[in-house]
Amino acid sequence: MIDYMGDAQLIHEVIQERLQKTTADRRAQGKPGGGQPGKEHSSLNRAVVVATVGALEAFSEDLALTAQPLDPQATPPLNWYKIDGKQGMVQTPSPYNLRKLFWTFFRYDPTADWDWLVQVAPAELGQGSAWRVGATQYQGTDASDFLDAMVKVRHGFAHQDKAQKPPAYPGIVTLTPGNKIAIHSHHATNALSVLVQFAVLTTHGLANRISVTGQLRWSKKMTLAGWEDLLKNTSAGSLVSATWKNAPTF
Repeated sequence: MIDYMGDAQLIHEVIQERLQKTTADRRAQGKPGGGQPGKEHSSLNRAVVVATVGALEAFSEDLALTAQPLDPQATPPLNWYKIDGKQGMVQTPSPYNLRKLFWTFFRYDPTADWDWLVQVAPAELGQGSAWRVGATQYQGTDASDFLDAMVKVRHGFAHQDKAQKPPAYPGIVTLTPGNKIAIHSHHATNALSVLVQFAVLTTHGLANRISVTGQLRWSKKMTLAGWEDLLKNTSAGSLVSATWKNAPTF
């Protein structure tokens, strides 16, 4: 996962650097606040979400391929169901396809284990400011809906499908008055955070389902990749702290 999400994180770092520079320039001019980000930020934010969805697909395939030899019954006919490749089941990693993948091979529905903590602007909830954000928790089907909207952002960007209604979901994508997709900086951060939360919670849920024993281990690479910030205060972070070897406290 660290490798898969590398492009998304590098783009995210560029966004944060540009936002910090904008704030510093405004303060040098005696102006308050961070100011309105440039138009290019929407494209950069969307690029983070698109790259994150690609990482979601690759990780989910790896997880299923790793688990398959550990579960004797996980052998559906190969010409019907394929985990990866051109006919892979999660080339579009929608919640529906992810659930179908894990249920087909392992009789495991991960939805009940999904629990995302994300940042949402009050304006997305119809409650005021578009700039200040606060924590919101999505569980179960709500977490699935969040993930579905995140995946549809990539689909809309990649295919420019005007026939498909643009997605909207607080914390990952909003619509402009002209019914166009708007991706803000906290949406990009949420996409990365949910990606890591998904990895932790789905891995644990699947391991429990197929009775895999042992202990996962926190690595220095995870710290260098910024996973501590991405998992801070989340249910996934608490699970890591309680069960992983050498894990930090979130």
